[in-house]
Amino acid sequence: MKKSIKTKLGSLCFFMLAVAGVLLALYYRDVIRDLFLDDTKYDHLIVQSARKYGIDSRLVKAVIYRESRFDPSACGKAGEIGLMQIMQKFSVQDWAKEQGVEPPTAGMLYSPQLNIEIGTWYLAKAMARWRDFKCGTELALCHYNAGDKRAQSWKPESYDGEVMDRIKIKSTKNYVEAIMKKYREYCKRGIMQP
Repeated sequence: MKKSIKTKLGSLCFFMLAVAGVLLALYYRDVIRDLFLDDTKYDHLIVQSARKYGIDSRLVKAVIYRESRFDPSACGKAGEIGLMQIMQKFSVQDWAKEQGVEPPTAGMLYSPQLNIEIGTWYLAKAMARWRDFKCGTELALCHYNAGDKRAQSWKPESYDGEVMDRIKIKSTKNYVEAIMKKYREYCKRGIMQP
C-alpha cells in the first residue's frame, strides 16, 4: 500500500513539474524563440530597400522583428502576409499603382525581397506623411499598424506634442512601444546603417 502511494505521489509530482515547465515555456516563448532567432538573415534586403526609400534601416528591421520575428511565411489573422505583414488590399494595391505594375499575387508576397520592398515603401510613405511632427515616427507606426485615418485622429494638437497617450487602441499602443524599444536597441548596438 505504501509503495502505491509513493508511486502516485511521484507521478503527481512529475505531472506537476511537466505542467509548470510547459507554462514557463509558454510565458517565456518569445525569449526562448529569440535565443535561436537569426535577425541578420535579411539585412542586405532591408538596407537596400531602406536606402531606396530614404528611411532608417534599423526602423524597418524593428518593424520586421515585431511583425513576423523574421519569418517570411508568417500570416496574420486579417490577411497580413510575410515579413512585414503587408496587406494585399491596401499597401500592396497602392504600391502596384504607384509603380505602374500589376499587383503581385498573395503567393508572391511571401518573397522576402518583394515583401520588404513593399513594406518599406509603405512605411516610408507614412514617415513622409508625419515628418513634421516631433513624434512623427510614432505616428508613422500608428499609420502602418492601424491606418491613416486612425493615426490622423491620434495626432497631437501641435507639431511638438506627444502621441503615445493619445493612441486609443491598446494593441496599437503596445505595437508602437515595442517597435520603438527594438529600434532604440538596434541603434544602440550599431548593427546597421541608418
